Order: sequence, then C-alpha cells, then structure tokens
Amino acid sequence: MKMFVTSNHSHLKISTKKLIIKVLRDSGVFEYTWKELSVWLEHLDNTKEDQKEAVIQFLERILLKLVTNPYPYTDKAADLVQEASMLQVNVFKQDSDNISIPISHIDDVLDMVDVLIEGSDGLDEETGFTLNEDIIIQTFPFSAIVPAALEARNVLLLQSENGTGAHIVEYLVAVFTDLLHSQREPFALCLMFQLYDKDLKSLKVSKYPQLYQFNQYYKLWIPQQSQEPMFKTHKEVSKEPAVALDSVFTTLLKRAYERGSNTLLEDGIQTKLRDLASQLPPEQLLLGVKHVLLYLKSTVESFGSLSKTSGPQLVDLYMDLLSSLLCRGNQIELDHHQKREECQTESDLFGDEGSLITEESSNGKTLEDTLMLIFRHPTLESWFLALELCSIPQPALNPVTVKLLSAHLNSGVLQLLKIGAPIFQSITTGYRHALSKYFEAITKSVLKELETVGKDRSQISPRKSHQLQALEELHIYMSAAQLKDVTLTMLRLPEMILTSQKSEKSPKKGKQLSFYGQILVQLLTDSYQRQHQQGELLLSTEHVKALGLLISASASKDLEKVFLQALQNDPVLAHAVSVDVQFHCLAQRSCTSLAIVAMLIKHSRTHLLQFELWCLSSVTGKYLRKYMESFLPLINVYLQCRDQYDFTRPSTVVSSVTLVLRKALWKELCAVIQDTEVSCETTVKLQILSKLLPSSESRGLHNLMYQLPAAFERGGNEESWRVADAISRVLENSEELHCWRRHLLSACMKGLVAMYSSNKDESKQEVERSMLLRLEELLPIRSPAPRPPTKQHLHFHLNKKRMVGEVDPDDWYSLVKAGLKYRYKDEAFLKVLNIAFQLLYKKDSSLSQSLVELSKLHMMVMQHSLFLSAILRSREEDGTNIQRREALVDVLLTAVQLSPSLCESSHVAVLLGAYGATLSAVDQKILLLLQLYEKNTQSLTNSRILLWGPAAVEHHKTCKSLGKSLWQQPSMEEVLCLLDREKMMKTILSFPQHRRLLPSQEIQESLYKDETVKSLDDFYDPCFLLQLFSELTRPECMVACHKFVEVNALGLTVAALSSYDSNMRATAYFVLASFRSHLEGARFQERSQLLYLLEAVQNGIKQPNLRFTFSLTLYIARVAQQILKPEGHMYIKLNRFLLSHQYLDLKKVPGFFQLFYSFDFEYKTEREWILRFLGEGLRDKHCYELYDYQRIFQVILSFFNSPLCDEGSQSHILEILQSAARVTRAAYELIQDHSLLTWVLHSLEKRFLENKVINKIISLLHTLWLTNLGDKRESKNQSQENRKFLPIQLVNEFLYVLITLIKHIRTILDLTKLTQFFSTLSSVLEYRAVVVEAFGEMRRFTVNDRVLSSREVLLLLHKWSLIDRDLQLQEDLQVLAWKYQIKELLKNIKDKNKPQASSNAYRHIQKKNRVEDNTGADLEVSELEKCRDHLNSLFAHWEPVFPVPPSKQGGELLRPTDLGDDTVSLTCASTVMVTKWLVKSMVEHSLSEQNVALMLRWLQGCVVPQPAAVREMLRDGTLRKNLFKFYTWVCEAQLSKELPVLSSIMLQLMDAQGLTNSFHELVKYLCFSAMTEEDENKKAVCVFLTSIYIGDIWLGAQEPDTLITHVRLICSSADGELNNDLETQEQEETIMSLCKTLYLATSVH
Repeated sequence: MKMFVTSNHSHLKISTKKLIIKVLRDSGVFEYTWKELSVWLEHLDNTKEDQKEAVIQFLERILLKLVTNPYPYTDKAADLVQEASMLQVNVFKQDSDNISIPISHIDDVLDMVDVLIEGSDGLDEETGFTLNEDIIIQTFPFSAIVPAALEARNVLLLQSENGTGAHIVEYLVAVFTDLLHSQREPFALCLMFQLYDKDLKSLKVSKYPQLYQFNQYYKLWIPQQSQEPMFKTHKEVSKEPAVALDSVFTTLLKRAYERGSNTLLEDGIQTKLRDLASQLPPEQLLLGVKHVLLYLKSTVESFGSLSKTSGPQLVDLYMDLLSSLLCRGNQIELDHHQKREECQTESDLFGDEGSLITEESSNGKTLEDTLMLIFRHPTLESWFLALELCSIPQPALNPVTVKLLSAHLNSGVLQLLKIGAPIFQSITTGYRHALSKYFEAITKSVLKELETVGKDRSQISPRKSHQLQALEELHIYMSAAQLKDVTLTMLRLPEMILTSQKSEKSPKKGKQLSFYGQILVQLLTDSYQRQHQQGELLLSTEHVKALGLLISASASKDLEKVFLQALQNDPVLAHAVSVDVQFHCLAQRSCTSLAIVAMLIKHSRTHLLQFELWCLSSVTGKYLRKYMESFLPLINVYLQCRDQYDFTRPSTVVSSVTLVLRKALWKELCAVIQDTEVSCETTVKLQILSKLLPSSESRGLHNLMYQLPAAFERGGNEESWRVADAISRVLENSEELHCWRRHLLSACMKGLVAMYSSNKDESKQEVERSMLLRLEELLPIRSPAPRPPTKQHLHFHLNKKRMVGEVDPDDWYSLVKAGLKYRYKDEAFLKVLNIAFQLLYKKDSSLSQSLVELSKLHMMVMQHSLFLSAILRSREEDGTNIQRREALVDVLLTAVQLSPSLCESSHVAVLLGAYGATLSAVDQKILLLLQLYEKNTQSLTNSRILLWGPAAVEHHKTCKSLGKSLWQQPSMEEVLCLLDREKMMKTILSFPQHRRLLPSQEIQESLYKDETVKSLDDFYDPCFLLQLFSELTRPECMVACHKFVEVNALGLTVAALSSYDSNMRATAYFVLASFRSHLEGARFQERSQLLYLLEAVQNGIKQPNLRFTFSLTLYIARVAQQILKPEGHMYIKLNRFLLSHQYLDLKKVPGFFQLFYSFDFEYKTEREWILRFLGEGLRDKHCYELYDYQRIFQVILSFFNSPLCDEGSQSHILEILQSAARVTRAAYELIQDHSLLTWVLHSLEKRFLENKVINKIISLLHTLWLTNLGDKRESKNQSQENRKFLPIQLVNEFLYVLITLIKHIRTILDLTKLTQFFSTLSSVLEYRAVVVEAFGEMRRFTVNDRVLSSREVLLLLHKWSLIDRDLQLQEDLQVLAWKYQIKELLKNIKDKNKPQASSNAYRHIQKKNRVEDNTGADLEVSELEKCRDHLNSLFAHWEPVFPVPPSKQGGELLRPTDLGDDTVSLTCASTVMVTKWLVKSMVEHSLSEQNVALMLRWLQGCVVPQPAAVREMLRDGTLRKNLFKFYTWVCEAQLSKELPVLSSIMLQLMDAQGLTNSFHELVKYLCFSAMTEEDENKKAVCVFLTSIYIGDIWLGAQEPDTLITHVRLICSSADGELNNDLETQEQEETIMSLCKTLYLATSVH
C-alpha cells in the first residue's frame, strides 16, 4: 500500500493497485465485491500526505483481521441484508414472494458465504442457479470490509481522546458516502451504519461533526419506523450552510439533495449540475451515474409524497443528468480512441508507455459499464411502458400519479435509449440482450395497442403513443423476430386505420397514410434493407394486399423497393397482389414500379392478362410512345412471357397487343439497327424488335431486311443476329428464305473481315465466336441444317455481286485471307475453316472451281509465319494450345484428303516434329496425315526419318545445315531414348486391345477412344511404335537389344499379342522374331535369360497368329523387366520358375501357387507381387476364365478374412475383384458361384473398417451392379414377356448389402464414392420396383414387397445431414431419436460427437488439396448435387408401412391408442421427416423432372392416404410454405404430366386443413377432368385455373379473389371488340367456356 500511495509513476501505481486487488480477491472474501476495493484505494490515494500513514495502518489492521477471520463480518453483512429485506416487507406490506432478494432464508445466505470463503467452484451446484450480475448486486450489496471498518472505527474513537481519530473518520465518511451512492438498494448499508453508530452515543459530536452530518444523510434512506436516535443535536453541527456551487459534480448534487427538492430545482443549481456532468472526469463517471440513479430511484419511490410540479421536474432533471453523463462517457471513449490512433501512428521510440497504459486502464470498459448501469437498473426497466402493459411496480399510487410518473419516465427512458442504443451497438454485439427488456416492452405494448385499435377504431388516439414513438425511433436496433410480429400485425389492420383522407386544403384529393401506415412503411423499408427476412415466406395474402394498399396510398419510393424485393425473394407472392397495384405502378412510371409490374406479369398469368388489356386501352399507344424509354424493359419482359402461357388467355388478346406495341414502337426500334455502339438500351430494343416482326408480306419487314445485312457487314452484335433469326422464322414457309440466307452469309463474311481488320488484338472474342457460329450455320449443305432452304429465289432490289451457288468467291477469299492474317491461332476460326473446306471443296462440286484454289489456301496455311509455332509441341502445353493444334491439324488433314496432290516431302519433317507418338486425338490425326503422305509416295522408310517430336526438328535442322550423310542417321539407341520407360509401362498396363493397326476410310472411325481413361496423352500409340520397331529390327540394322528391353519396348511388343486386331498381332510377332534373331548375336549379361524366356513363350504357342490372354503378356513384360534387375528378390524366384518349365502354359497363371503360398522370409514381397499382377492383368473375360480355371478367386476370397492377410493384401484383393466386376461374365459368376455378396456382407460385419476399404467396397458393389444390370434398363419398351430381368433374389441380396453398408458411411469418405453408393442404392431400389411391378403384371408371386424400414431411412437421412452439413436436419433427427429411442440413430449421433483425430487430419489434407486445386470446390458441389438427386429417387421408392389396427371382437376396429407401441407414431414421424426433406430439396435445388414425378407418385400413394401423416405435415409451417413454393415451381416449369397430380395432392391437403369454399367442388372437378383429359390444350387450361385457386386459398385468402379476377378479365376481353377470326375461335373455346362456367358461379356467389 505504501508503494501504491507514494509512487509517482502512473504505470507502477496502476500495477500496484491491480496487485492489491488481486491478492485480496484471491483470499475469497471479496469474490463478488472486489470492485468495491477500488473505492477504498482511490480515497486512500486522495488522503492528505500527513494522514496517509495512519490511514494505511488502519486499513492494514482491518484487512488482516478480515482475511484471517472473515466469518463474523460476513455473517454480520448477511444478517443485515436479510433484516433489510424483512423490514421492507413489513414497511411496504409486500408479499414475501415478491422480495427481490434471491435467497429468502438466513441459513442459505450463511451457507453461501461459507462456500464463498472455501471456494466458489461449486456455488452453482449448491444453490441451483448461476449468479448473474443482478443477483450478485442484490445478494452482496457491500463487502465484509464495511462492518470490519466500522468496528475498528468505533474502537479507535472510543479509546482515543481529543479527536485524534478525526482523519480516520474523514477517510471513512468519504468512502462510505461513495459506497452509499453506489448502492442500488441502500437500505441494508444504512442499517449497518446505524447499527454501529449506536455504539457512539457517548461520543461528543463536536469532535467529529462529519459523523453527525453523515448520520443525517444516510437516514434519508431509512424509513421512519426503523430510525433510532443517535447523536444529540449540537448548535454548531446543526447549522446548515448555504449551498455553494461546488466544482465537483457529486458533491454539489449531494449538498443540493440534502437541502430538498426546492434547492435541486433552482435554475442555477440545475445549470451548474448539467455543466459539471458534461465535463466529468473519466474516473468519476461510473460513480456519478450510480449517484444519479440512486436519487432517481428514491424520487420514484417517494413520488406520491411530492407535489405535482416538483415530482415530474425532479424526474426530468435526473433523466437529463443521465443523458448528459451518457454523452460524456461517449465523448471520453471517442477522445481515448483518437489518442490511441495518434499514438499508434507515432514511433514506438517516442511513445509514452505509461500514459498509454493509464488511458487504457481508466477508459477500458467505462462506457460499456455506464450503459449497463443505466439500462439494467430495475427502476428504469420496470417502469418503462409499465402503464401501457398494466404492470405498475408501485400499485399503491393513485391512477393520476401513476399516469404522470409513467409519462415522464417513458419520455426520459426513450431519450436515453435514443442516445444509448447507437452507442451500445457500436461497442458490443450483445446490445440486444442488454436492452432486451425495453425492446420486449415496446413489442408487447405496440401489439397490445394494435389489437385494441383493430377491434375498436374509436380507440385511435390523435397523437402517437409512447410505445409507437419508441418503435419509430428504435426499430432499427430491435431483433428481426420482434419486428416480424409487429409488422405482420400491422399489415392485418383494416384499411381505414392505415390510411386517412387528405385534408380539403391538399392540392390532390384522395388517401394518405396515417401514422400507423407511416410507421409500417418505415418498418418494412428498414427490415428489408437489413435483409433479415430474405428467403422466408413471411407474408400471406392479406399481408400482401395491405402492402399493395400502402403502396397506392403512400407513393413511397422506399416502399416500392421493399415490395419489389419481397417479390424477388418470394415470387409466389405475385399470386396475391391485387391488379390495382399494377395500375398504380403503371401510372407511377418509375424504374422500381415498372420492375414490380415486370415481376407480376412474369409470375402471375392474371397480371399478364391485365397488362395486355391495359395495352389495348385507347390511350396506351400514345402513352407508350411518349414514355418509351421507361417502358422498354417491361415490354421486353412481357414479350418473353407472351408465348409461354398462351393457353391462359384468348389468342386474339395476344395478337391485338402485338399490333398495338408494333404500331407504337416500330419506327424507333428499327432506327436502332443503325447504331454502332452496343449498350443495354440497344440490346433491349433489338430483343423487342425480334419479337414484334410483322408477316412476310409486310413492307416494314422488307425495309428491315434491307438494313440488317449492311449492319452485319460493319460487325453487328449478337442481338442483331437474333433479329435475323426471327426474320428467318417469319420467312420459314416463304420463297424468300433462301435468298435471305444468302445475303446473311455474305454479310457475315464481310462482317468477320471488318472485325478482324479493326480488332487485331482479339479484344472481342465472344462476338467473333458468335459470328463464326453463324457462318457455320449459314454455310451451304450444312448437316444438320437449321432450316432447309427453299429452291425458289426471289431477287431483292439490292446491289448484288456475282454469286456462285451460295458463296461469293471474293467474300470467301477475303475472309480466309483476313482470318489467316489476324486469327491464325484462333481455334474457333480454324474449326470453321475446316468445315468450310469440307463443304466448299468436296469432290465433284462445281462451286469449288470458282473459288480460290485449295492448293493456294493450303500453301497459305503451311507457309504462314506462325505455322511452326502453332503446330509444334511446346514443353508446357496447356489445354488451349492442344485444341488449337488439333484444329490446325484438322485443316491440313481435310485439305490432303480432298487434294492428295498437296503432299510434299518437305512437309514430313514438320509433321514428325509436331508428332508425339501418343494416343491423343492430335497425335492420332497427325499419324493419319503421315499415312496419307505415305500413300501418296512420300515414304518415311525411304527417307529413314525415324525420330519424332523436338528430336525430329533438331535432326531436320542438322541435315539442312550440313547436308545428308550416313553418320547423321540416328542410331537405334538414340531413337529408343525418346521413349519414356514409365510411360511405356503405363501403355502396357492399359494396352488399347481394340486399336486397329490400319486406318479405315472415315477419320472418326479410325480414332481410338477410351472413356475409362482420363487422358490418352499419357499413353504411346502402338500403331506407330510397332511399325517403328519393325523398321529398327531389320536384319541389316544394328539393334541395341538391352536398351530395347530396358525401355519396355519388348514388353509393349508382347502386350500387342493380346490385341483383338490380327494385323496388330502379326506385326508384333514379326518384331519379336526379328528381335530374337538379333538377340542371339548380342553380347550382354542377361542375354541367355531373355532368350530362354522368348523360347518358353515360343514353345507355348500352338497356332499361327495366336491371341494371348492379356494377363500372360503382362507377366512376360514384368519378367523381362525383372531379368534386368538381378539385385531384386523376385529375380531368383522368376528365373527359378522359368528354368523348371520348358514352355509357358497359356492356360494357367504362371507360378501363382508358388508365389502366393511362399514360405520364404520374403513371402510378403512375393505375395504382393503376384496379387498386384493379378489385379493389373484382369482385362476381359479371357483373363477371368484363366483365373477361374485355377480357382484363384476361391483362394483370395478365403484369404481376405484370414489373420495372415495384411492391409496391403486386402487392398490388392479388392482391386482384383474390382477388375473382375467390370467383366460381365465374371460379375455374374462371382455372385452366383462364389457368393461374393455374402462375402462382402461378412466383411462389413467387422467392428471397424478403414476408409480405404470402405471406398473400395463401394466401388466394387457399384461396378458389380452396373455390370450385372447391363442393358436391362434400356429394355423397358419391350413387352414384359420378352424382357429379361435379373433374379429377384439377386436384387434383394444387393439391397441387403447396401443397407448394411449405410452404417459405415462417414463424412470423410471420398465424395465420388459416396455418389457411387447413393447411385447404386437408388438404382437397385428403382430396378426392384420395376421387377416387382412386372411380376405383378405377370401374376408371379413375390415376397417382401416393401423394403427399407423407418429406422433405416432415418439413419440414411442422418448420414446425409452430416455429409451436407445440414445442422437443422441433424437437430430434428436427434430430437426424433431421443423421442422414440432409436438405438442405431442414437449410436451414430454419439459417434458423430466424439472427437476424431484421424478425421481432423483427413479434413486438413482434404482442405489443403482443395486449396491447391481451384476446381475442387466446384467438383464437391457437383458431387453433392448428384448425391442429392440419387437420394431423392431413393426416398421416392421407400414405402412406409403403417400398421393396420387389428379388429376387436365383434368387428369393431381398435383405436391407435389401443395398440400400445410407438410403431405408428415413428412411421408417421419418419414419413413427415422424409417429406420435409424431399420438398425442401426440390425447392432449393434444381432437380430432374423424373425425380419430381417419382416424388409425386410417392406422395400420392404413400403419404396423402394416411391422415396421421397429413396432420403432422400440415402442422409444420415451413413444410407448408415449401410445398407451395414447390407447387409454384412446377407450374412455372410447365411440367404438364406432373401438374394434374400435384394439383390433386394440394387439393386433398386443403381438404384436410378445411380450406374449402363455394368454389372448391367446382375446382376439384376441373382438376379431376385434367387428370383424365386427352386434349392437351383443355388439360392445360384446367390445371391453370386450378393453380390460381390453390394459390389464393393456400396463401390464406377466404375467397379465390385472383381466380375471380382472372375469370372476369377473360369474359370482359370476350365482350370487347377484338379481332376474332375463325382460326383462333377453336383455341379460345376452351378457356372461354371454362371461364364462363366459373363466371356464372361467381355471379351466383
């Protein structure tokens, strides 16, 4: 303490203070009252220097005594707290249950104190609740140091003489005064003071006048009944000095309060107090706030005894002081923040660390504590809007007083909230919790007022109530849920309350918003700006109608934005909007209002019809012409919707509207053709123009046709071409079409030339590619042609050039020249050039004779400066470059095919330089090109050019610079060095067995494709290599035999023996024979082993050109490689096997049993080698037969579950089975003969399986199923007798295994494997349903028609919720699992909650991989969508089993309550859960039409017939909203097959809800007729009218207002003077007749 008071260094002083407080707090005595210690230490620091030593000694004595023996003092404090509470009960006559103290018995308090002393860890458990801040304040209003200090003071004063303890008394009075001002409930502390002051009765007051003054002060808070006489009044002491305008806020406030209310209300005092409050030092801020709050509380409690003038004035004064203090706190915080920023910008070298720490410690949480003190005070919380809520804290007050007090407090608190809420929001995110009681009071009182006003309009006050003022000022800080309740309630108010008539003085007559309407507009505007309600269907029909009314009455731009945003978030609301809103928005003409109309006509057919009728009014044409720029976006939207729903209104209406729009806009729209700049406005005009074209005989169309080609020649945009397409559609059956397309072709070519010339930097690639696609379409004899041109020609009066057939030679030459000059490396241009070559220069074509010669074009391509850089392979070749090279090679290949004379020997070197010898499409085409050169006497053999790629380029350069000589020919070793050994082995493992050595006539047929391989560029082309090897191994050549084997050339040659092409095998045999002859004369160490290997292979061949099994060729390749590695363990084993056999048995796997059952020390190596070989070598049915002949599958299946089988062996065995599963015969026989599915099931019953094993099992099952299924899915169109089905037992086995696999599904599995799992399970269920249905039709008996129990479905749904991270679904399933005690689900939920280190590591790796791969996120989303799609199909095949209740005796059915179990309830809950998920998936994700049909069939067959399930569904508000969204989505998607079924389901659900009216039966009849109607037009109309009715009633309307409106509009349009011709009369008959029937019903109604 001495260090604390004597230190001059601020940092040291603060640290010492914190240390003292920490030491005392850790003692346990000050656990909840440690903040009080700051007051004691601050006053100690403020004590005079000559008195500090005595005060320090005094404090140390009492603290030491208190810490060593705290119980007497803590007991005393607890006693007085309890005594104060009991006295309050007696004084105010309150019920003991209403006492604010949380613990009502003294023993509980003592127990709590004991716990606090011993340790507070178990406090919550002892008392049964958590001690929050309010409870701590009420239970521990002051610390035990107070009674200890009072006791020590009394001892000191009674023992001392001559006033020697005056400085101690002065110090204690100062501390006790501040403690008193800090109390929220000061009664207990005042009783403590009074208790100890009684011991000082014998003391002379004159010695210690402070004691008497303090005694008189604290007695103000002790009721008269509890006061006791203390000191005798002394003349000097009792003399009251005049109140001086002190410079300290708390001192002045205290002195004025002591003198009474009249003194406080003096103008000078109030002004001084406000000034001091606005300048209060930071360290005194909290004490000042507590001081004012204490006086406010006392004033409110004694308000009844104050006069009607002074009471309200005092309340207002204290509220003003609180506002000033709050503003002061905010200013302090801002100043501190500014200083901190300034210090941060300065150098650390010059920063004052001490001042920074001082500021930090003093300001820290001062502002937040100030806010909490004010707004969490019980007086303010309890009195705010208490009168409005009928919850008066002081019921003894008379009503007039209560009203007066409540009004002033409400105003003051509202002012505080207006100041404090933004401050609170800026410094903490938990401000809503701190202000929750105020916001709750506002919400409740406003709702109460709205309810009263809604029932009785006479209750409307001419002025805004306090709660409405509070709502208006504070709604931006309130929660979305509170605002939602208030907003929806206000939207339900009658029109007369939300609006009022304008005054007679107003220039415009009509309605205006009342203050209720104005507040509602603010609420809607601000809530949607904060976007709290996005994605939620918050509004019903009546809400939307009220919103429309507000828009019409207010003309508020902000409200229009709100309404537009509401429609954009929930387009289904368009069904409930009145047509009057459309009229208002059309009259407003603002961008927002017209956007609202666009949304309405886009999502409501009634509004679409209304807009059309508005267009047909007499003044609309002039109106549109005048404000054309504003209406263009709206008209564009209308024209997009015009042809989509033509059955919803009479076609005469549509045609008439088109005429009106054309007449009003045609001239201005045609003018846009001449615009060269592309803008949004131009795009919209062109889109509109393309939809308003007149007939082919129209003069306006011909004028447009004259203008367009000229625009295209300047490089028209895509929208201009849409106009051209529209013209082509108009001319489709006209003789002019052919000539029109010819002009477009010429214009397109000229436009491309102009674009290439003006944009040399390829800045407009998208426009150019669009133009190239147009050129491709317009080229003659294009297959398939977009539209067949007619043979007749009609010549326009245009300036024509000489045309040959379809293409102008000059245009064609200009295009090729410009394209090659500026776009030589443009893939799109090269592709179109290739197509043009094929079409224009085909043989026997007269057109080609008039065009520029093909040889010239070929020369322009080959001799271009960019040719070499474009066609040669670069070291780092990306996908774009590959496609560009392929396009260029296509051009060359087409040219050579059309004109073989183009082949020159100089081209060969370049082509070989571009060749990569791989199976990529580019290299295959280059090989075809080289073969064409060979056919045309340009032989590679004669020129001995045996290199390719960059090596061929270098060789060509050398020959060109030095001339040809013998030593320049590459050796065989140099050629073989170009081959990559690993790539050669990959080619062997994936050898293209179906690749043909000799090409066919068609290029596409000659190209080899393999969908199972990611990139064919990773494999060499055996067609090239085998011919190369045959050339390299000629008898006269020097052959590097060792290198030939080392680079796997021998292995590739042997692998070719497994080819299905006889020419490929013959070539391989030739190469082997040549190589053997060279090998016999070779000189290297492994020559003899290789010779023996080839001799053993040769001895095994029994017939010419025999095809080897791929497994054997792979074995030979592996052995050949191993012979070159004598250091390997397998070298001895393989050589030993070869030496023990004279020939290779082609019917057995060589050495399988010796290696698999090896007993060497390296047995694991040998077993791994043979297992890996078996997996790699199984390619087709011949390999399978080879394995099966030796019973290999029996061996490995039995070994898999053996304890001797390690993880590596298990992985290899699963790979073997995976390879076998791709073979049709193997896939079936493994299941039938080897019980593979039973084996998988046994493996799944293990306690735990690694992720790798699960992934492989999923892949195995997926492949097995697809292979067995084969083409049986495609045979649905055949008759049931002719169709072939898999055995139902086999399908059931698959299903059982997959259901067992569900429990092993984890979130950390590979997403592609999860997709395979869901796909397989869905496919099995779907196929099983087909088989059961077919068996039923054929009257075959089936057992267990239903599969998948409710528990299994819930488990599957739970697995999906983890994969999709759907927290809401997880929570719902957890509630369901606990409710029905579903053990499997509960176990999975517990496992999910366990921390898994491995899974975390996996996620880390997965996350790292995703970061490295930019496409990872997109791939994950794609796989999840596939899984969701399969899951939808899967659930749609589940049939929930609702048990049929057994009959009682006498035939009476048992009620569900008589069954005695939860089976029915669980099934019902599971059904609702699945329905909820299915509908949500349909709404939130774009799913296939097939899944929609499946789900509807499931709903109709399994859910709707069950009343219990329907009741549970309709109780879920979210499900009801999603159902309607789904229904709207199906309507807009125009799924004609599904709509009648879904409408029927919706009507049945409406029946279950009791949502019926006079139209219901008629609409049900319409829906039923739609399901049976064969006429598509009538069916569509019936469904449409039903959908309008459902939209009205489902959203909460009592009557189908939108349906009635639509019917009346249809009937009114029939009465109008529309052009009604005979052709449209029949189409109109359907909609008209049905609407007339409904119109009669509305008239009767």
